Amino acid sequence: MARQRKSTEAQHPAPPVEGEPEKRRAILHAALKVFAERGYHGCRIADVAGEAGVAYGLVYHYFRNKDELLESVFDEQWRIFLGAIRSIADGPGSAPEQIASVIRFAMDVFRTAPAAVRVLILEVPRSPDVVRAGSTRQTFETAMRLIAEMVQRGQREGDLRTDLEPLVAAASVLGVLDMNLAGMLTGLLTSPQPTEEDLEKMKRQVVAAALGAVLPPGSPS
Repeated sequence: MARQRKSTEAQHPAPPVEGEPEKRRAILHAALKVFAERGYHGCRIADVAGEAGVAYGLVYHYFRNKDELLESVFDEQWRIFLGAIRSIADGPGSAPEQIASVIRFAMDVFRTAPAAVRVLILEVPRSPDVVRAGSTRQTFETAMRLIAEMVQRGQREGDLRTDLEPLVAAASVLGVLDMNLAGMLTGLLTSPQPTEEDLEKMKRQVVAAALGAVLPPGSPS
């Protein structure tokens, strides 16, 4: 009976308590660091608790298991990216200029927060149970839809190719970004410690490659 009660408590965390946001945030930030350094499959909940400076059991108070913890890290980091896309979409500039701004923002995040990019690009795709989760799928769909709306506007204004479905064009843009970031994270495209000049050069090339997938032939990127 005791074992059964303990199992049930692990699956259904206790209700929120006072001070939860700060403690939960500390655990999420610790998880991001540990996942980036050791990989999702190479770390334990105890490692996250140790990095956060909290009791092992407190992690299970907020998260059912390691999958939910990774999904929560994903959601937190992607909310930042989605917020940036929305701000860019609501701002000035043509559709190609806005798409370029999205790419530049993501590349700047790589520069300032490589741990976050490493987890999003390398660790989440290796965890199919997390990728299939409802909120994670919705996040991907939202990002695709926002870029697709930029594409639709660009098609109406004659700035982007009209022979592509907007979602296909959006997937192409995000795919270029994803693969180049993966190449940078694994050292295939840059040195282990790229200089500012290296990063600026990569940013220009990734913007050109992403726009090249959606601009009409002969258009300057």
